Amino acid sequence: MTVESATNEDSKPTKEAGASWKQNEELVLPKNHLWIVFIGLMSTLFLAALDQTIVATALPTIVADLGGGRNYSWVGSAYMVTCAALGPLYGKLSDMLGRKPVLYGSIVIFLVGSAFCGAAQNMTWLIISRAFQGIGGAGIVQLVQITISDIVSLQDRGNITDTLAEVPNSVVGPLFGGVLTDKVSWRWCFWINLPTGGIAGALLFLFLNLNPHQRKPWREYVHEFDFLGLALIVSGVVCLLMGFNSSQINWRSAETIVLLVVGGVLLGAGGVNEIYTKRSAIIPARLFKTRTTSAILISSFLHAFMFFNGSYYLPMYYQVLGASATISGVRTLSFSLGNVLPSILSGILVTRTGSYRPLMWGAWAVMTIGWGLMIMLDSTSNNAEKELYPLVTAIGVGCLFQTPLIGLQAAMPLKDMATSTGAFVFLRMLGGTLGITTGEIIISNVLVRKLSGIQGLSIGTSVADINDSVRQIASISNPTIRAEVMHAYARSISTIWLVNTPVSGFGFLAVLCIKAYTLKRNIVRSGASKPIDTEKGAALQSEAEAGTGGVEVTDTKGTGNDEKVAGDDTTERTHVSS
Repeated sequence: MTVESATNEDSKPTKEAGASWKQNEELVLPKNHLWIVFIGLMSTLFLAALDQTIVATALPTIVADLGGGRNYSWVGSAYMVTCAALGPLYGKLSDMLGRKPVLYGSIVIFLVGSAFCGAAQNMTWLIISRAFQGIGGAGIVQLVQITISDIVSLQDRGNITDTLAEVPNSVVGPLFGGVLTDKVSWRWCFWINLPTGGIAGALLFLFLNLNPHQRKPWREYVHEFDFLGLALIVSGVVCLLMGFNSSQINWRSAETIVLLVVGGVLLGAGGVNEIYTKRSAIIPARLFKTRTTSAILISSFLHAFMFFNGSYYLPMYYQVLGASATISGVRTLSFSLGNVLPSILSGILVTRTGSYRPLMWGAWAVMTIGWGLMIMLDSTSNNAEKELYPLVTAIGVGCLFQTPLIGLQAAMPLKDMATSTGAFVFLRMLGGTLGITTGEIIISNVLVRKLSGIQGLSIGTSVADINDSVRQIASISNPTIRAEVMHAYARSISTIWLVNTPVSGFGFLAVLCIKAYTLKRNIVRSGASKPIDTEKGAALQSEAEAGTGGVEVTDTKGTGNDEKVAGDDTTERTHVSS
């Protein structure tokens, strides 16, 4: 293969250069009964992801049964707070202890938490159990993604990961939660995890095969582990999210202000620590040193912010208009089921073309249009509008579940695969948690103002009263007052879509900055090669980041595999020919 260099602006002397730091890395794929393993991984991740949305349609019934409407949003947020806060930890733990022990331990914690959630006798019990359940859920989400990276090549990952991610739960979650709530009990939204999770865990225990873990002495792990960074990040995230939840009551309260300020300071200190620490950083600063990785991580955070508030509050919109939990789940299918086909097709396209940028650009544009259309939904919208507008949004949303992760992994060396995946999942969980909590803040504040102007209203207008009364709206005897209340609720929920629209627009601008990386890696089947040399590839990537730029490789055969070494901001182009 020959390498010819040319510039876009003038004819500078040509020079020889390696096509990529990736050529100095080898990915060894262990032998597996892939489809059996995928069933176990899919089932496990499905349960962890399902618990992010299954309670969406069950929440009004849970509040009516247990009370505690003031803490309505914490039933969803508590799970995602621990998922987000502890997410970065699991990538590091899996590097230290190995993938299997951390994955199996996470499954056990998740199942124990599910049992306690189903047995909850009051709202506090349920919220604490949800937080414990989230500790296991965080490990499951992280380790499944990391394990897939260990057993499937990056080129083929698009065919697999999109079907293993949030897509199934986005379809089944609201509907399944509604059916269980109406026909059995909301408690089975959690107890259903026990038999399913047990079978999935057994499949993984029996059939999952990974490369041998290279262990180090515990003293070396303790010396390398960034305990300070972990403490700052976890405590900062918890304080920040608790502050947002407190703001539902009063933005100006001392509790809210202190939590938000302390959370911001702790996260800021954690960021500084990650930049300067000599230990192995929880979230390496190099992830944010290139515009591609920065744009992917930021856009993924925003995508989760919008997806989760949509998944939680679109079912509420239908219940406000009088739908049961089951029917609201059915009506939400245009949003949830609309994710599936675009997600599957996006994975196939990425695998076939080796290109992820055009897909991300188009998806963000469509999603922005969809949120803009959903602003018009209110109590008088016709059925076509109620189904079509969420469907447009879902088409864009569905293409962005795993495509960004493929782009991120393509831009990072194998040595950082677990850490970069951990950072990706962490920011998605944080974005989703903030999305749910922000949605509750918006609804509560806007709705209190709208309801206070309705004469003769028999329900209270406090945050707790509002959350307790969602299922009681249809029983208001006065048809005029009932219509006014429905309209107030519907317009309050549409305010969430009003916020999502510019957020989505910003995400679209962010992904325009993404550069193209090839998905190709040097792949060897287990036992056919020397151990993976990830250090050399990582060192070369670091040199590219520290230097004036890298080398962009354009595939002249039209496969779409344009590549740029991380850190490259130059216009030099290298043409590769056989």
